[in-house]
Amino acid sequence: MRTKSTLFLAGAMSLFFACDKAPEPTPDYAIIKGEVANPKEGVNFRLYNPKTSKTQMIEVDENGKFHDTLKLENPVYFNASYKDVFGLYVQNGFDMTLNFDSESASKSLKIKGEGAEENASLRKRSKETNALFGEDYRDFLSLEEEKYNKAMTDFSDKLNKRLEENKDQLDEKFITSEKKKIDELVTSLAAQREDQLKMNEKVGVGKESPLFEDYMNYDGGTSSLKDFRGSYVYIDMWATWCVPCLYEIPFMKKIEEQYKNDNIKFLAVSLDKKEDEQKWRDLIEKRNLHGTQLLADNAMESQFVKDYFIYGIPRFILLDPEGRIVSADAPRPSEDKLKELFDSLDM
Repeated sequence: MRTKSTLFLAGAMSLFFACDKAPEPTPDYAIIKGEVANPKEGVNFRLYNPKTSKTQMIEVDENGKFHDTLKLENPVYFNASYKDVFGLYVQNGFDMTLNFDSESASKSLKIKGEGAEENASLRKRSKETNALFGEDYRDFLSLEEEKYNKAMTDFSDKLNKRLEENKDQLDEKFITSEKKKIDELVTSLAAQREDQLKMNEKVGVGKESPLFEDYMNYDGGTSSLKDFRGSYVYIDMWATWCVPCLYEIPFMKKIEEQYKNDNIKFLAVSLDKKEDEQKWRDLIEKRNLHGTQLLADNAMESQFVKDYFIYGIPRFILLDPEGRIVSADAPRPSEDKLKELFDSLDM
């Protein structure tokens, strides 16, 4: 016959073992699904991993719905795009539902499910980084040392504090990754600031532009920058693997058409590797790219790239007819500021 103490002990042991049950393992995949409002025929949802330069295409059906499973070795900060580009953090175990409008994906994006909190935090970091830079990040990088250092310290402290305050809502891997990203950003900006100060001296407004010579021309032969003297020159530094670069293509075509009768030449300098020449040629044909299409001599290691302190693309450069620098970091075709700049010139 069981006594009350025996029953109590059995119940306690049962509760102990129930509570001590091993947690279920995290799935070795992530689920990405959702719906695009006003879907465009033939346009799929693209996830580009800038670390590996690999792309994952997710098919979008005629009703705008998509669903896919990703197996990831490590968490990934994707450049996601559907006509528009936005950041997306994904790790195994996430099950996210994304909804956005095709005409303004980054602005209309809404995320639900596992991973929503992490991506909301990511978007806050992005907004605050843009706010830190202000209207022109070059002006921020050119601040006097004391003001710059204080701004960066306040910025990083604020981001790290918020991560700690929200650690109960955020995945531990994400918090670790974000803290690393913040440290990397501080280090990267310090290096960029050093280069910006050099840029102010070497490729400032009115200075003679660095040159390139004998870049492969898609139409045949080679071209050098001096070949275009006598006209304003708008240079697009891009590559076939660069998602933000591809996003600018439709806007570039409109700009080229709008200013086709003005004294300005449009150059597109690809930073693809020589072994990817055919990929470069195929994309030019597929997208029906206009202007002068050139292939740099040594991809991102080309001397022209180094002379302009280019670490990320797309990057746009504007020169005057004498080969002097109007802007070493000109507005993009998608920005209204570019038209304002062009219209202010005597072309």
